[in-house]
Amino acid sequence: MKKLLLFSACVMLAFSSCKKSAPKVTSSNSITVTVGSSNLNFSTAASALLANSSGSYVLLISGATGTGSNAQAISIAIDSETPIVQGTYTLNSSTNTNATSFPQIAYVQSASTTNPVSFTSDPTGTNASTITITSINPTNVQGTFNGVLLSDQDGTTTKSVTDGKFNVDITASKQQ
Repeated sequence: MKKLLLFSACVMLAFSSCKKSAPKVTSSNSITVTVGSSNLNFSTAASALLANSSGSYVLLISGATGTGSNAQAISIAIDSETPIVQGTYTLNSSTNTNATSFPQIAYVQSASTTNPVSFTSDPTGTNASTITITSINPTNVQGTFNGVLLSDQDGTTTKSVTDGKFNVDITASKQQ
C-alpha cells in the first residue's frame, strides 16, 4: 500500500505539468477532512488524475497540508472496471471480491524516512471506506469521503477520517 501511495504521488507530480486542453470549471482545488479530532486542509497541490487504460479506469485525487518535512498528505482513489461516474463507492466487509470497483483512502501523517506514519483503507473491508462522487466531468471532480483507516506499520492501529470533501480540477486525463 505504501508503494501505491508513493506511485500515486509520483503520477500526480508527473501529470500536474501537462497542458490542459479542455475548458476549466471554476474550483477551489480543495480537500478538507477531519482526521481523528483535527480538521485538516489538504489543498496544497490538490489535483486529480483520471485515466483509462485497456478497460481499467482510475480516479486519483491527492493533496498536502503544505510543503516541507511536516506536511501531511492524502490520496483518494477509485479503481474500476467500468467508467467512474457520479455515485457512491464503498469498500466494506460485504464488498464482493468480484466487485467491479474499489475505493481507497490513504493518509500520510508523517513522511519521515526514519519513522513514516501512514494509514490506508482496510483491504479486508472490516473497517469501511466510502467515496461519493457528487459531480464529475472531464475537468473537475467533487464529492465526499470517509472511513476508518489501518496503520501500514502495524495493521491494527486505526485512524478515522470523517466529513471529507473535495472539489479539485482534473489536471490530467489519460486514455490508452
